[in-house]
Amino acid sequence: MAFKKGDSKPAGSGRQKGTKNKKTLLTVEQILLENDVNPIQKLIEIALGGECSYSEEISCWKEIAKYTYSQKKAVEREDIDDTNAVPPVINIVLDKKDG
Repeated sequence: MAFKKGDSKPAGSGRQKGTKNKKTLLTVEQILLENDVNPIQKLIEIALGGECSYSEEISCWKEIAKYTYSQKKAVEREDIDDTNAVPPVINIVLDKKDG
């Protein structure tokens, strides 16, 4: 049944009471701009500052990379049949020096 002019609105349709307009909502970007904060710049400063551990520096760069490079999605290859696969054998040969 289609809505016709003059019909009352079905229950539960539309916005809920008290929902704020987009104009009244502050976005994260607006808050950062108002406070002159650039999170990527801060991460770069932390990574280059020399006051954090190597693992913390790596974490900063990894976080920055998320916003710089698109993340690749894992792809499952269907063209490989590994039901009868034989695990590889690795032979390690130690070179003995004459004493």
